[in-house]
Amino acid sequence: MDLKDKSIPEIFLERAERDPDGIAFFHKHFGVFKRVCWKEYFRHVEDFCLGLVELGLLAGDRVAIMGECCPEWIYASIAVECAGAVDYGIYSTSSPEEVRYLIHNGEARFVIVENQEYADKCLPDLDSLTFVKNLIVIDTSGMFSYDHPKIMTYKQVEETGKKRKEQSGESLSSFIQKTDGNSTAFIIYTSGTTGFPKGVMLSHQNILISFVEAAAGYFPEIKTHRHRIISHLSMAHILERCFSLYFPMVYDVEVFIGESVDYLQETLCEVQPTFFHGVPRIWEKMAGQMAVQITRSSRLKRFFYDSAMDISRRVLHLKWDNTEISFFLKTLCCLAKGLVLNPMLRNVGMRYVKYAVSAGAPLPPAVQEIWQTWGVDLVNVYGATEVGGLVTVQDPGFPRPGSLGRPTGSWNCVELADDGEIIVSGPGIFKGYWREEKLTSSVLKEGRVYMGETGRFGKDGNLYFGERKKDIMVTSGGKNITPTLIENAIKGSPYISEVIVFADGRKYPGALIEIDFNTVSEWARRNKVIYTGFTSLALHPMVKKLIEGEITKGNQILSRVEQVKAFRIIPKELDAEVGDTTPTRKIKRGHIYDLFKDLVEDMFISSEAEKKVISAQLGR
Repeated sequence: MDLKDKSIPEIFLERAERDPDGIAFFHKHFGVFKRVCWKEYFRHVEDFCLGLVELGLLAGDRVAIMGECCPEWIYASIAVECAGAVDYGIYSTSSPEEVRYLIHNGEARFVIVENQEYADKCLPDLDSLTFVKNLIVIDTSGMFSYDHPKIMTYKQVEETGKKRKEQSGESLSSFIQKTDGNSTAFIIYTSGTTGFPKGVMLSHQNILISFVEAAAGYFPEIKTHRHRIISHLSMAHILERCFSLYFPMVYDVEVFIGESVDYLQETLCEVQPTFFHGVPRIWEKMAGQMAVQITRSSRLKRFFYDSAMDISRRVLHLKWDNTEISFFLKTLCCLAKGLVLNPMLRNVGMRYVKYAVSAGAPLPPAVQEIWQTWGVDLVNVYGATEVGGLVTVQDPGFPRPGSLGRPTGSWNCVELADDGEIIVSGPGIFKGYWREEKLTSSVLKEGRVYMGETGRFGKDGNLYFGERKKDIMVTSGGKNITPTLIENAIKGSPYISEVIVFADGRKYPGALIEIDFNTVSEWARRNKVIYTGFTSLALHPMVKKLIEGEITKGNQILSRVEQVKAFRIIPKELDAEVGDTTPTRKIKRGHIYDLFKDLVEDMFISSEAEKKVISAQLGR
């Protein structure tokens, strides 16, 4: 399918007309996956689009959508774009304060929410947001007592659209013909670690060329084979939007939407996807859960597992070194995978994954290596919303962990400034930040995006991450360190959920640790450690000793100046909904310092006398 100069609605119309009875996606309802064909998909989009237009939606207006992925989320997004308007997602984990800001900043003409939970986040400010015409609720269960003139149901909007079509004879096609591939299609609000999120405006062509089309350059079988994909990230994230909304319009991809993201493991086992995408935290968490299951197995099973892993790891390292693998070792590896590793992957739904992608943040090399050793060809993707998604991608085929991959060639081009800053140009370059001209000009210069991160090209042609220019810390000894590098080294542990490094102006790096409650609690049960909840477990001396050992392992791959010399375990789980992290689990370092100031300062106190001075200054 030719994507050049076309809009997303035009691609949608072509697919619906070409294959009306073909499968568009599956969604689970009451425990059963239901099929939605393109004909039905088109009908829903048409009804909702005409309904919004009848209610007053104009080209260029903004529409906010909040909730987990569901059929109505998909219909609404495409319907808004068909009307020439602009949609944007709000993360379901956003705090009420963030929701208020996003609706106000985007001046949403309509706000669409999945259910009562998200409606409650909008209602307190609905009267003061005079530009919001209606709050449209998809699932109204539990809202029978709600009485507000702006509240409408999703079905009411569709019925309004049907009546307009009957009376005027209008069709969705007439609106689609007016869309422009170079106009703004949607806004992605990127997570703000130092303030509120900023809105990235992307055109239809930005995303169709630099992500949807470019992806096929790295994953060629997506054009020639049918693939199964699971929708599990927030639709407010550019990665999920592309995989769940736009890939099926262009490629033979079947999207499966589970009943809830909380049941991802169950969905994986049922669907057995062939293409799986996730942010690093997903890969880390799944690897940790698998590691726990292995430790709970019998001694004989662990022996076979350790033997299989040893063989697979030897083969993997030979691949990385481009060294010939002997017939004998190949045979052993086939037996190890067939008898041990493949059944293990089948049990977690990853046996038939042809393409596995990690994007959104740096992937710890240790996590990538363990998945590759198990037999999953996990690759690292480097990108940014401001460049339409993709910048570099590792070539599939079990690449050596550590690199960001090679540039997307004829799509987005990568060059390095004199100071090593990564500069990107090409068809994916965004149109600017919504209502942030000054910020736009600081990032977008002469059609090129300055990423704010440094890198270097290796002899293999791959890009290697350097540091975030605004995230460099300088110790009191004058040494420059990159906290992300340290954090990724430590986060390779299945027992550690999050690492927050502090070193600016300090004698050495120190780290706050958030334990992974699932894996650590399982470890505690095996080791007869008594606890009553997260806090008592996190503060247990045995757990401290466990984490100390994991940090020692992580320190082995760091230079001496980068090694974590002190750590403290935080007594609570970080919660995005109360603002501890961004909705995508990015750390707000300043906020974390304010929250755990005593713990941070305690890491750098070297004597009792110094402790007394600090305590006096803190008023303790």
